[in-house]
Amino acid sequence: MTRIALIAAAALTATAALSGAASAQTNNTGDAARAALSRIAPNADVAALSNAEAVAAWQAASDEGSAATAKFQAEALIRNFNS
Repeated sequence: MTRIALIAAAALTATAALSGAASAQTNNTGDAARAALSRIAPNADVAALSNAEAVAAWQAASDEGSAATAKFQAEALIRNFNS
């Protein structure tokens, strides 16, 4: 019985540690996306974006073929998210 309790406690500890790391990764990913968006579209207000919005805008812009199209896509999405 003690062994099962120890395994369950270890599983709960691992789950808590991983969920904490996942939330920290989300914040870091949002910050990285904002930094990349600032380089792609320097005049856009990236500070007002949530982490999910910043990542979505960055992914959409990075999928574009040219720098001009990426900038246009990023600016359009940022304007849309901020309105």
